[in-house]
Parts: sequence; structure tokens; C-alpha cells
Amino acid sequence: MRILLILIAMTSCLAAEVTSDVVENDRSITRIAFGSCYNPHKKTTPIFDAILQHEPDIFIFLGDNIYGDTEDMNLLKTRYRKLGAVEGYQKLRRQAQILATWDDHDYGVNDGGKSYPKREESQQVFLDFFGDPESSVRRTRPGIYTSYSFGEPGRRVQIILLDTRYFRDELPRNEELSGSGKVGWYTPTTDTTRTLLGDTQWQWLEKQLQVEADVRIIASSIQVLAHEKGMENWGNVPHEQQRLFDLLQQHKANHTVMISGDVHYTELSKVMLGDYPLYDLTSSGMSHANTRWAKAPNSFRVGQSHGEINAGLIEIDWAKQSLTLNAINGEGSKLIEHPLEFTALEFD
Repeated sequence: MRILLILIAMTSCLAAEVTSDVVENDRSITRIAFGSCYNPHKKTTPIFDAILQHEPDIFIFLGDNIYGDTEDMNLLKTRYRKLGAVEGYQKLRRQAQILATWDDHDYGVNDGGKSYPKREESQQVFLDFFGDPESSVRRTRPGIYTSYSFGEPGRRVQIILLDTRYFRDELPRNEELSGSGKVGWYTPTTDTTRTLLGDTQWQWLEKQLQVEADVRIIASSIQVLAHEKGMENWGNVPHEQQRLFDLLQQHKANHTVMISGDVHYTELSKVMLGDYPLYDLTSSGMSHANTRWAKAPNSFRVGQSHGEINAGLIEIDWAKQSLTLNAINGEGSKLIEHPLEFTALEFD
């Protein structure tokens, strides 16, 4: 009997540890919009009105939410205020809950990692602008990774926001890669000591994958699957990419999809983890896009890429037990529409 009580206590402690770092909300959600690469200094773009047409419950900024690129925190604050003054952004804030992670240009330096000297200060500016409460765990530790849970069991959505900047080691560059379809200059590292997320964030992520969820969305500022064009992506640190794949399989993280940004176009990618299809829906270019980059090679691409202003949208149908991965253009029309049954997103 005593052994049984000890086991029950140990299980309860584990459950508390796993769920203690999730911001929980009981309200059910069905539409999650997201996007990246918004420069508030550009002339007015229609993307916020297009997003609002679809009435999202949540909007996720995936990074490059502004173009700050500075070590001057007063200048960084000014550039955030420029975003805050955009009428479309103000409307979106009134309609949807805003969640956010960062990428290099709002972190503070192009293609930056842990060597950026103002990362601590930049983190506080970021959290202040997006209104993280003083009690937020993101104010108590390095990095802005965090997790949210919406809805009751049976309709529960977990949204995991990763930080691919604060802890990242330098990536190997090869300037000769440009050309022949490549638009970047990074090459996969063979140094398995280099990290993308850092040990602490990896330990945290493994715990998050054990949180009960009916749909799980993992947000990365850079692409998770596509790697052939030489830009920043998880394939530049292949041992870290494989670690993610292994954790998803180990914990049988059913109904999980990835979302990403950074590349100034939209596309859907897929890789098979055994019998599990892992999708990465990339949405990038809320204020500006690049048709040439959209033509870069991607062996994992599903359908076509689109080099125009866009945002992402995930629609969940709880009655039909299905979700649809979408990308919309500046008029709100769908560029990508990929329906998936929940049963198609389950590990054996």
C-alpha cells in the first residue's frame, strides 16, 4: 500500500511539473491565423484586413514582426511603436488574442544567434510590447519560448512557441552556395555540439510534448523541413532536427503540425516520420514577398509555393474531427487549402 501511495505521489508530481509551464485558457478555439515578416515602415498593406475576414480566435506572430536590427533599445522600442500604431494591427488586437515569438530582425540582428550582445534587453522590450504580464514565466528566464493551452479536454489546442534565436550557435556559411537555385549560403553542420534551441529549451519542449492536447501546433520562426535553398532552417543543424523528430515519435505527439515563417513566401512541406505525416506550413511576407525565393528547391513541398503577400490559417472542425491548413493572400482568398482528418495524424 505504501509503495502504491508513493507511485501515485510521483505521478502527481510529474503531471504538475509537465503542466506548470502552460498558460491555460478554457475557451474553445477553431481558427488560428499566423504570419511573419511585417515591416510597419512599408506602405499600407491589406494583409490585416484579409486576416480579419476569417475571424481568427488567435493570431500568432512568428517573427520579423518588425524590422528592428539594432543594439539601441530606444530605437527598437520606437519601431515596435510603429507596429502598434498600424490601424490593421489595432483591429486585430481587438478581435483576436495575439501570441508571438521572434526571429532575427525583431531579435535585433540579421541571422543572429546567442552572440547578439543585447539579447537580454531585447527580450524585455519584446515582452513589454506584446503585453506579457509581470507574472509571465517569460520574464523570469532567458529566451521567449512558451506554451499555451485552449479549450477543455476533447477540444484542447496546445500552441508551443519556440525560440530559435536566443540560444542558437553560429551556423556554417559557404558563400559559394549562391546560385544554381540556392538563394542562401548556409550549409548543414557536422558539429553535433552546435545547438539551435539550447539544452534548457530542449528539456522544456520534451515536457510540453507530454501535455494532453487534441491538436498541437508547434511554431518555429524558421522552416523546419525545407532546407535545400541554403537559407536559415532546421536542416542546418540536422542533429537538432532529428532530435525533434525523435521526440515527436517517442511521445506519440498525435495531431501535431508545425508552422514557420522567415522566407518571404508561403508553402506547405511534409516529411514522413514512419507512418506519421509531419507538416510544416510556412507563412511569410505579411508586408513584402519574394517571387524568386519562392522558386527555390524544396523536395518536401506539397503543391505549389506562392511568392505574394500572405498569412497562414488553421481551421479546426471539432465535429468532423479534422483540420485544414491554409494560406491566404492580401485579399483573403486561399492560396493553399489542405484538409486533414485527425485519424491521418496519429502515430502507430
